[in-house]
Amino acid sequence: MSRSPEAWLRRLLSAFTASAQLLAPGSAACLLCGKPQQSARSAAAQNHSKLPPQLRKSVCGACLSAIPWIARIRCAKCGRGIPCDDCIRRPHPSFVCNRSAVHYNEMMRGVLAQYKYRGNERLAPLLGGMLQPVFEALTAEISAPLSNRPSRNGRPNKLIFADHWSAVTYVPISEQRAADRGFNQAEQLASQLANQYGIPLLHLLVRDRHTEKQSFKTRAERLRDTRQLFIVNPNEAAKLQEHLARPPRILLIDDIYTTGSTAEACSQTLLLNAGIPIEVYILTWARS
Repeated sequence: MSRSPEAWLRRLLSAFTASAQLLAPGSAACLLCGKPQQSARSAAAQNHSKLPPQLRKSVCGACLSAIPWIARIRCAKCGRGIPCDDCIRRPHPSFVCNRSAVHYNEMMRGVLAQYKYRGNERLAPLLGGMLQPVFEALTAEISAPLSNRPSRNGRPNKLIFADHWSAVTYVPISEQRAADRGFNQAEQLASQLANQYGIPLLHLLVRDRHTEKQSFKTRAERLRDTRQLFIVNPNEAAKLQEHLARPPRILLIDDIYTTGSTAEACSQTLLLNAGIPIEVYILTWARS
């Protein structure tokens, strides 16, 4: 049956509108759920305005609301959001504290698996953006005594993040793991953070041997396998002496904090082999 010119025009306009919506920048798929997020962006911008712009642009409002942020810290040492027995049972004297962005629930486990094990490196900026709020909160926590001092002009002291850190570094992976995976997720996160805030990125640690995946091991096995697992890169460690801060404050990045054994092993290696007194803080994307 033939159509009238008006009907064809309406059909053409409808098709054009649908195509324009698909091609519009606002219709990009959410990196977490894969659904078009055009209609959810306004909600995301309104309800999550304090989050980094890159994070709000790449994740829909529904997924942003589902992210299990650690809003309240119950353990000042490891940054856990629930009561913690690990730090009481096994103190970690080599680092000052750990802070994490999110609880490691099933949703976050899937995100990390996509990035870390399936090579979806498009998620790297997303995870890096999720670290920014907790990094800024940690820096504010460290600088609290200084920021509370009255300024000369009577205005609040502006927090300059790079002033409070001598270097950013990361937990290394073995050559075999790097060859299999193609990248080190902790190094990528550290690089993003260092570039964002203008802090030197130093490759301070080298993994001395290959081990099986920590996620497959018991707590006792993790503690045993991380002993004497890392060594210090002397050329990079020498750069710490160029910083005027005494002692230099180092931010160590990893993707997930479980028992704290990796953080403790890395921190202990740095303290014993840096050549000068240092302070080590840990920043991880997730806390299990």
